[in-house]
Amino acid sequence: MKSHTTLSKRSFMKMLGLGGSGSSAAGIASPLYHDLDEVKASPAAERRLPWWVREGDKPTVEIDWSTMQRFDSSNIMFVNGFAQAVGPENAMKLGGQAMETGTQNILEKEPGFSLREKALVVGGWLTSLLTTERAFLGPGLPVPFAMSGIPDDLDYPRYEGTPEENTRMVRAAAKLYGAASVGVVELDENTRKLFYAIDGWDGRKWEFEDVDKAYETKKKKVIPYQAKWVIVYTIRMSSPSLATAPAALATAASSIAYSEGTSVQLRLQQFINRLGYQCLADGNMGTSGNSPGFGVLAGLGELSRLNRMISPRWGPLVRVFKVITDLPLAPTKPIDAGIFRFCRTCKKCAEFCPSNALSMETEPSWEVQGVWNNPGVKTYYEKAPNCFSQWMKLGGHDCGICLAACPFSKQDKSFIHIHDFVRQIIATTPMFNGMFRKLDTDPGYGKDPEAWWELDLPPHGYNNTQGI
Repeated sequence: MKSHTTLSKRSFMKMLGLGGSGSSAAGIASPLYHDLDEVKASPAAERRLPWWVREGDKPTVEIDWSTMQRFDSSNIMFVNGFAQAVGPENAMKLGGQAMETGTQNILEKEPGFSLREKALVVGGWLTSLLTTERAFLGPGLPVPFAMSGIPDDLDYPRYEGTPEENTRMVRAAAKLYGAASVGVVELDENTRKLFYAIDGWDGRKWEFEDVDKAYETKKKKVIPYQAKWVIVYTIRMSSPSLATAPAALATAASSIAYSEGTSVQLRLQQFINRLGYQCLADGNMGTSGNSPGFGVLAGLGELSRLNRMISPRWGPLVRVFKVITDLPLAPTKPIDAGIFRFCRTCKKCAEFCPSNALSMETEPSWEVQGVWNNPGVKTYYEKAPNCFSQWMKLGGHDCGICLAACPFSKQDKSFIHIHDFVRQIIATTPMFNGMFRKLDTDPGYGKDPEAWWELDLPPHGYNNTQGI
């Protein structure tokens, strides 16, 4: 297939910022693309599922779409949920204690919570915080002709391709920009329920309207019905950093992932805008909708006892992000890698959770724990106020013990850990799940934060492996 434009393919590629040599990013080493056909034909464009991961029409978790409603995200812990759960006065008191604890840790040079660890967290957040303002419609930054090859007054037809070709193209581009895995969900009357009714961070409504172009006012952000494809992608987090949980170093792994997610978002917005289509986002903090839910529907992982998505390759050591577009795409299917089934037996994250926030029940439930949960999913709903209270005790940063403790977080090759051979058995022969849980005796967290600074880590703190 050829791109329908009066520009040459090579000029078009330079215009999109994907031509030339010397580029590199997670998943692609020094690519050289001469046109979009090569982008779509590249290995990074493939959705490569391990043989033991099966695709299906439905995710492994049960969903009752008739019960689910669009959620008011002002009820999440970070906004009003915590104050609703413990009372405004207690919330203020705990917040003040968290500030005192954080200050005391710095003054006393507490290992893992000292000034340099907290500074590392702040540095990790920077890109994310700087680009929140204009996230929805995109930055709209002018790119000089010398860098883009596009004169400001150039009028050209938009790029045309089949949905399948476009999905391959977007996956390759997203991986070049830094995504670990990429999937697509098509919006309909059910999947739109994963979008929040209200953005809890700025109080504006998220609305769908029969308009050609997205727009925003002081009261709402409007997504056109024709923008019905959600591009979902993951960013990996550093396993050695998470292993220091609950030290602030574990939070740094999370904060840098959010900034990396923002970088991919901005690049995808520029890329898709230059192709002639809309690309809408939420500033990467998930303020438009349930990103892990979209990740499960896109087949990037399964829901878990953590009530978060777990990737077959990297366990819970990923953050999930999304953008919305009217570029026609082919949806990817949910997967079954035996993860949700394994959670029934494992319970390790709940056993090690210091705040008893995670369910110890063997079977998932339809019953929510509070207003911070959106009903309609048969899962392991968490007691989020317990978890958030633990964050306050640590001085205001996240704990991370549950993520680090998860057997799927183990990225080494020891037999007693969930390496690829064991993952295959978990996916295909669940009768061994109990045995593998017993063999995983390493708690996975509490590693020496002082020793972390002397590690010879690869870029971003993890080794690259092929994603899905």
